[in-house]
Amino acid sequence: MSTKRRQATRARLLEAGRELMAEIGIQGATVEAICERAGFTRGAFYSNYASKDELILDLFDHEKTILVSLMQAALDAELRPDDDVASMLRAADHFLAAYPRDRTSFLVHQEFVTHGIRGRAVAQVYREVWNETHREFVRIIDHALTVLNRRLTVPLDQAALVLIGAWEMVMREAFLESDDDEADTAAFSQMLPQLLLAFLEPV
Repeated sequence: MSTKRRQATRARLLEAGRELMAEIGIQGATVEAICERAGFTRGAFYSNYASKDELILDLFDHEKTILVSLMQAALDAELRPDDDVASMLRAADHFLAAYPRDRTSFLVHQEFVTHGIRGRAVAQVYREVWNETHREFVRIIDHALTVLNRRLTVPLDQAALVLIGAWEMVMREAFLESDDDEADTAAFSQMLPQLLLAFLEPV
């Protein structure tokens, strides 16, 4: 199979897996169901992935890459040393405007967490990938603080957990209260300036 064809096959399998995970969960998204949704045979699946768990981890890594690249792009576009905290707030708005707020993305993320908690072997691998995501998140924030000549009033990893946790809670509440396909994250946008200002102080 050519490289381009293999890439196209994997992309279709990933998208099919993503859709089914959101619709019926990881347990229901069998290899057979993924193949049927993607329009491939089991042979095509197993020529690309050794197991469904391997596909799931590939999908998680893909989602992580999107998160990190969007965050980095937002800071590169908006962060200005001479504009201090205001530029960080603009970068946050830039990131939030680009980051997926749809129901499918949120459900897929929740499935990752549930799957990792349910199976210890999976949890170990999931934890490693999540730790890598968290390190990237912390690295980007640390760089932004250096550019702005600022420091945090709490440890950087704790600030990252608070921000991520607040985002997830706002998303959860939005989808529990509404049938809309896209979450209303206005509450997080209103909360973010206060959180950032509470965490930041001059060096």
